[in-house]
Amino acid sequence: MNLNGKVAVVTGGSNGIGEAISNKLKELGAKVIIFDTKEPKSTLEYYKVNITKDNEIKEAVSLIDKVDILVNNAGIYFEKYIEQTTDEDIDNMVDVNIKGTFKVTRNLIDKLKESKGCIVNIASCLGLVPELTSPLYCTTKAGIVMFTKCLAQEYADLGVRVNCVLPGPILTELLEKSFKNEEQKIKCANRIPIKRIGNPNEVANVVAFLSSEEASYVTGGIYTVDGGVSTSSIYSKWFLKRKFNYF
Repeated sequence: MNLNGKVAVVTGGSNGIGEAISNKLKELGAKVIIFDTKEPKSTLEYYKVNITKDNEIKEAVSLIDKVDILVNNAGIYFEKYIEQTTDEDIDNMVDVNIKGTFKVTRNLIDKLKESKGCIVNIASCLGLVPELTSPLYCTTKAGIVMFTKCLAQEYADLGVRVNCVLPGPILTELLEKSFKNEEQKIKCANRIPIKRIGNPNEVANVVAFLSSEEASYVTGGIYTVDGGVSTSSIYSKWFLKRKFNYF
């Protein structure tokens, strides 16, 4: 794969999966621009952008001449049952996961039409299968799946491809810190059909393919990188057992 001469914008590109995506696209020759509230460790071009703030997005976009690739990666996650979820929780998650993705895309779509570029949205396998402790998160990520399909239909004849990548459990720094001990980490891996946790580069590799000319006939696709989580009932059963001692 070769992305020489391409310009990619990656939201939430300073750490975790976004950092891996940014580094992979750069490795393949793209000029990578990160939109994030946190400065990256790398020397990649960076704009401090809160994707919930339309004025910040517009200011950053005004400084960019062209965009060939948009990776909508920024998002937030927390676990709360519906009874515990406040209006503020709903607003915060919808503002980032849904409205933020929509706003960035809206502000860059003209540049993507000019370049006949592509969009890769990062959703989650939890947009396909339920996680009983995170109904709000699951709802927002299911929304990104449908957003992808709508845009793919709308812009296909204008030469803009739109696809979606759905990671499962990925061993980012954030996930690593969530394990209290090694036993918890092993239990997490064992409930994944492939029996291990993924790494960020495995997500980045799929994003790179979808961003490349090798995927020139691919649009509207939904690609899981989840070790089989979305094909199995094991994942949901684990939460049922934890909450209700079922199974």
